[in-house]
Amino acid sequence: MKFGIFNIPYSRAYSHGKRTAKQVIDWDLTLTKWADEYNWSEAYFAEHYTLGGEPSPAPDAMIAAASQITSQIKLGAAAHLLAYHNPIALAHRIMWLDHMTEGRYIAGFAPGAFPSDAQLFNTGKQNPEMMTEALEIIESIWSKKGPFRIEGKYWTVDMPAYDDDIHGPHLVPKQERIPVIMTGMQAKSPTLAVAGRNGYFPMSQQVHNSVLKEHWATYAEAAEAAGHTPNRADWRICRDVFVADTDEEAREGYLNGAMGDLWGNYNIPTFIKLGIGEMMTGGTITLEELSAEWMVDNFHFVGSPETVAAKIEELYNEVGGFGSLISFGHEYTDNPDVYRRSFELVGTKVLPQVAHLKP
Repeated sequence: MKFGIFNIPYSRAYSHGKRTAKQVIDWDLTLTKWADEYNWSEAYFAEHYTLGGEPSPAPDAMIAAASQITSQIKLGAAAHLLAYHNPIALAHRIMWLDHMTEGRYIAGFAPGAFPSDAQLFNTGKQNPEMMTEALEIIESIWSKKGPFRIEGKYWTVDMPAYDDDIHGPHLVPKQERIPVIMTGMQAKSPTLAVAGRNGYFPMSQQVHNSVLKEHWATYAEAAEAAGHTPNRADWRICRDVFVADTDEEAREGYLNGAMGDLWGNYNIPTFIKLGIGEMMTGGTITLEELSAEWMVDNFHFVGSPETVAAKIEELYNEVGGFGSLISFGHEYTDNPDVYRRSFELVGTKVLPQVAHLKP
């Protein structure tokens, strides 16, 4: 069992004009440094353009910065939104990041889900089709030697042959195969099906256990149909984690801290408005009952190290096994010590208790 941090980032303070972009950036890098110091395995950075409460237009820049202040943690994008990039340029930036991180880079690809971002880039409803085309180009640039040409609907790549005069084209990835993750939220997520077909790794968003089971079934079926062998050790599941020395302290830190504020006052109302609230509840309660209090007791992993380890093992057994638990990063800037302590307890107390969970 491995642990990871997913820096969305959530910053309601920034969206309300109380924090600067630089402060948001520095906080995400601080969380990543803590994760590295306390033996967490992965850190991801999101890509959004128009969301003031989730400001992160440049995950590649964050990965580059994080690579300079960490030593062992793997660094990834979750995800590069392929419709908004020239895939030729992105493929090369990714290879450069692979070298900058000394092979600690994880690629993440997605079509882009927010209508306001699609409006900004004027892509309409073409994002999934653009992603498919971009994937072919990126994979070709990573693995094929020139010359080759791909003429697509949206982009054309014309890779020249190697030339001794310019000593290029020259760039190849540092890793033999750059790992790629793709995230999914819908029960029969089309993105997870794409991941399976392409031999990529699945990452499930914060959804109910019943939906998680459908995620794996969707991914595994697509992988096997394409001749790949799905491995549950590659499955990342997102669930927020908050650990304190006692259950009471953890509950207090969640409900009266940034996590409780975000989920109770922003995420839950937003998910209900979007019609996806039942993805968290699995229909076990009414949407009127969905609250931060319900989340802390029934969904997220909150408590002492022993309590959290037991909850993780329970999820592991119910869904049939998974390899990594990915927690979102939260804005505990007013009380950083309690949040740093959570990172420390995960790495020093929880991790040893769940180390035996090996799918």
